[in-house]
Amino acid sequence: MQRRRKKHNSMKWIGILLITILIVSVVIVLTTDNPENDSPNTSRVTATEKETIDQPPQISEITAESDSTEENSVGGDVKLSVNATDDQDISKVEFYSNNGEYLIGTVTSEPYTINWATESWVPDGEQILKVIAYDDSNQKTEVIKNVMVKNPEPVSAKLVGYYAGWAAYSGYEVADIDASKLTHINYAFANITKDGKIAVGDSSTDVKNFHQLNKLKEQHPHIKTLISIGGWTWSENFSDAALTEDSRARFAESVRQFLLDYGFDGVDLDWEYPVSGGEADNTNRPEDKRNYTLLLKKIRETLDEQSEKDDKEYLLTIAAGASKAHAANLELTEIHPYLDYIQLMTYDIHGEWDPLSGLNAPLHQDPASGFHGEWSVGDGVQTYINGGVPPEKLVMGLPFYGRVFKQVDDTSNNGLYKSFSGGGTSLSYAKIASDYVNQNGFSRVWIEDSKVPLLFDGTTVVSYDDQESIGHKTAFIKEKGLGGAMMWELSQDPDEVLLKKIYDDMKDE
Repeated sequence: MQRRRKKHNSMKWIGILLITILIVSVVIVLTTDNPENDSPNTSRVTATEKETIDQPPQISEITAESDSTEENSVGGDVKLSVNATDDQDISKVEFYSNNGEYLIGTVTSEPYTINWATESWVPDGEQILKVIAYDDSNQKTEVIKNVMVKNPEPVSAKLVGYYAGWAAYSGYEVADIDASKLTHINYAFANITKDGKIAVGDSSTDVKNFHQLNKLKEQHPHIKTLISIGGWTWSENFSDAALTEDSRARFAESVRQFLLDYGFDGVDLDWEYPVSGGEADNTNRPEDKRNYTLLLKKIRETLDEQSEKDDKEYLLTIAAGASKAHAANLELTEIHPYLDYIQLMTYDIHGEWDPLSGLNAPLHQDPASGFHGEWSVGDGVQTYINGGVPPEKLVMGLPFYGRVFKQVDDTSNNGLYKSFSGGGTSLSYAKIASDYVNQNGFSRVWIEDSKVPLLFDGTTVVSYDDQESIGHKTAFIKEKGLGGAMMWELSQDPDEVLLKKIYDDMKDE
């Protein structure tokens, strides 16, 4: 009995000891797992708080793509691309040519892609490209690529594209211009103030567009940019600006300063028109014929003075009406020595202002024409040559738009040279190609004598140019030894259907 009691007591104490140990263990676990119980001197390291090492950027190989037809080579407009990633963020990616000695440009956000224009300044042969990616810690990784450059055949002809400032409102930006297929870009338009000075035409878009043009020139160093003054809407003050020696000097000096302020390479005068014509509120004088010559002379002298100061060539050009009536109001033999070239507006030969439907820009006259005193693109060119302008100083205009004549009263001859009652308008080539050519009841008809197409649906006539007619016109430019082609205007052919045709046709053989 006594022995059994002692054994029972022993078991009791063992149980108490085990419970005590269990309680202490639980307390220790709870206190060590509770961050609130950490003392200030406690050092705790968790998986998420372990210090990580900032890694440098990761960058892919360089891809270089162009329209070059030469195998294993690039040239012209070359698209350079890389993929770049980082454990933090990529701050910038720099693209270099000439083994890192020439900075093509910097991209600060995806996609890391840039245009590299090789034509006219990067020689044929091997080039070493380098791309450097930087992260937010300024760590960098670089990659190089050897490429073979084979530039497209050069274009000695002038390829002048007008960019209309208002095109930006419809989404066609300066950056959308394919400068690789042009030699000159004319920005339309600057205005003329009442006191006879050049002025920004649209302050809400133009200055921004001027900056974009300068960026475009950085990518395409061969491009020359000109500010075009006047046009149909803003020619009312030309006559006053040309009137006196003082007014001409004031205008010329304002042009000089405008070029310097905004980075243009020259000025293009689009006076519509000296002596007569243009908008109803224009000021016209018989003296305009002589005064225009004197104005051009003064501008040429002023720009030459600037050239002596900064050793830069400044261009002076005009856009001129191509009819005999327009040519008669210019002193052709006297003005062309002051000009780098004359752009002929060989379009709008017929439009909704006429009593009959007609052709916008026929290369040659149509014997079936119903117009008295009919003329053509070819006639306009010949008028200026006969007037004493060297063919190489003539740049022939090509329209990137067509003319519409609605509700013709006679369906014979596909509605051409018929009276119409529904008015008319102009349509861009892009709109004509997408909505009219062999669509919505319209059929395409080729006018063989004039080398242009038209569309007819039984009531509406659309006169326009397409790739076929452009081909005849570029052949005519070459045949006549003209200075090149001018396009009005670039936003009307955003897919470059006509522009590419012109560029391909005008390449040196």
